[in-house]
Amino acid sequence: GMQGHFELNVFMPLIGANVLRSIYLLSVGMESFAQRCVEGLVANEARIAELVDRSLMLVTALAPEIGYDNAAKIAKHAHQKGQTLKEAGLELGLVDEATFDRLVRPENMV
Repeated sequence: GMQGHFELNVFMPLIGANVLRSIYLLSVGMESFAQRCVEGLVANEARIAELVDRSLMLVTALAPEIGYDNAAKIAKHAHQKGQTLKEAGLELGLVDEATFDRLVRPENMV
């Protein structure tokens, strides 16, 4: 015999209707989210620049040039003193300003 090869899934119309309803609800929710939460948002560029400047993760760009241990010293010093990596590196004498500016380029680390 055919062994059920031509059986129809009687729930397929119900599944389809529920999928379409879910898609509709998601689209309405996205529109509402956009109108109430996203429209009018403006980036605080000064704060973003400050956070990038104080990001300890940027020290990884220095490691190939000054070594892991020295990079770690800069990060720890910056964290303890509340300084930027650049300030800490210059204060510790582990990197000069030109080298720091050449290596630590957040826009190239994305």
